[in-house]
Amino acid sequence: MSLQAGPPLEPPSHPVGHRSSTLVDGDRMDRLVPVDAWYPADTNVGGGPAIYEILPGVGFTAAGIQDAQIADGRHPLILWSHGRTGTRSSYVLLCEALAARGFVVLAPEHAGDALADWIIGAAVDDATNEANRIGDAHFVLNQTLGLGATVLADASLGAIAPHVDADRVAAMGHSYGGFTALAIASGVTAHPSVRAVAGMQSFTRSLPKTAFESIAVPTMLVVGMQDTTTPPETDADRAWAKLAAAPAWRVDVERAGHQACSDVGLYLEVAPTVPDLPDLVRAFVASMAADVTGTPGDPWRETVALHVRIAGAFLQGALGLDADAAERELACIGELAGVVVSNRGTFAPMHA
Repeated sequence: MSLQAGPPLEPPSHPVGHRSSTLVDGDRMDRLVPVDAWYPADTNVGGGPAIYEILPGVGFTAAGIQDAQIADGRHPLILWSHGRTGTRSSYVLLCEALAARGFVVLAPEHAGDALADWIIGAAVDDATNEANRIGDAHFVLNQTLGLGATVLADASLGAIAPHVDADRVAAMGHSYGGFTALAIASGVTAHPSVRAVAGMQSFTRSLPKTAFESIAVPTMLVVGMQDTTTPPETDADRAWAKLAAAPAWRVDVERAGHQACSDVGLYLEVAPTVPDLPDLVRAFVASMAADVTGTPGDPWRETVALHVRIAGAFLQGALGLDADAAERELACIGELAGVVVSNRGTFAPMHA
């Protein structure tokens, strides 16, 4: 059964292509790392609409064109990390929208902390999970950027890699994925290619204060003020107080819960239309009804679209695409009702 996600969150600047890959990390006992990629496409011609599976036999289509040819030129890269119990395709609308803005988005799935692992009882402990996440992120970046000893062998990712701008690489993530992003920009686990980092409703409490103090690249925290899973007082306030990055940005969104950037709002919308949906699944989806905006039943698209707008503006400035335009856009976002934008420092001038 294929459902439709509806129109894109914002008018696209580029058609969006989608590819899926599975990489094998020979340095970590042949660990499998599935990766979804979204990217600006050359045309709308490809293998037909990309279908994103929610459950076996149930998926949805959005704007992505499966296996479309990537647009010519080199494009900024975002390494996107999913949250606990999530999957690499739990943020399709956000990732497609960023690709439509001109970014290549690579989203690895972190085995041991994905939804299937939790369902079958194969989830790993926190320390193992954190090491796995950092290792996955480094591995995918190294494979894409041609770093390290392992040669890129995957054909799907191999078609994208030559079009990545290695000087404009960002790490981003949601919840535990925010931990991943911050970790690969800090201390001994920092990846040398990461030039900017952003976390949305990030889980940060297990990071030592020295991690925040050691981040030297532009950093952004997007905070859901209705988030009860990673509340501001436990996961944003401490991180913000310790961040030494310059510039550092924080955006507090009043009508945002823990799932404010994910596809959960879409799942809530389409679940009633799926026949024979198991009661357990229906109850699980319903349990997250308040997690998008903080109020069950609220419209969700504008909340996810706001996260795209925030991320797009930050990346535009942090990666040196257009610092002045980024500053103006973030100022406009700060004038929206229920949004507070704070910053320490400003973006560097646009690259020549």
